[in-house]
Amino acid sequence: MPPLTLGGADVTETSEHDRRQPAPAVAAAARVTLVPGTALLLVRHGESVANAERRFTRDEHEPLTEQGVAQARRTALRLAESCSAVALYSSPYRRAHHTALEIGSRLRLEPRIDQRLYEQGFGELTGRPYGDYFGRHAHVAGAGRWRLAAPGGESLEQVAGRVGPAIAEIACRHPGQAVVVVSHGGVMAALRLWAHGDFESAPVPTENAGGYRLVVGSGGAWFGPPEPLF
Repeated sequence: MPPLTLGGADVTETSEHDRRQPAPAVAAAARVTLVPGTALLLVRHGESVANAERRFTRDEHEPLTEQGVAQARRTALRLAESCSAVALYSSPYRRAHHTALEIGSRLRLEPRIDQRLYEQGFGELTGRPYGDYFGRHAHVAGAGRWRLAAPGGESLEQVAGRVGPAIAEIACRHPGQAVVVVSHGGVMAALRLWAHGDFESAPVPTENAGGYRLVVGSGGAWFGPPEPLF
């Protein structure tokens, strides 16, 4: 299959048969047994400068905008009112860590950095407008995105390969308890597909400072479908 071109960047797409196969990292992580009631509250960082400018970035130093700080504080307040989290984890990137600090100040928790939770790599799309992908190639923004990557970048499958095991480890570390994890849009999209083994659905975007819950069901063993954060 010829590469797709996203505003000048070639992007490789795999066959329909390959898209239906679970990623090895997904299958390996699924062998972990989790405790029923364990809840991961997954939060995306507040609005960053790149978000406001509607461009792709993986810059670890990218800051929050004033609106992003306000969003993080609102989410922190809502979490404090609605959950009793025992731990708080964050991506190492500045925008996620700042969001986690705002949440931690309300929950009285110190963010723990997990180096695997960084944003999806966008390769040659870095710095380009969102329209270079979503506008010109909406027809591949569904199930085909699972193994789609720009040169030098990561597919959602690759993102799931590093963040999935991290999430499973965090869940095992806090059996039967609630934990907040602050990360990024690409990470959140990958985890939605990874956690429920749904490789055919389109990735669902998460708004800034928004999120969802992954809760281990009464039967144990694995997470149920994503649930609303609030």
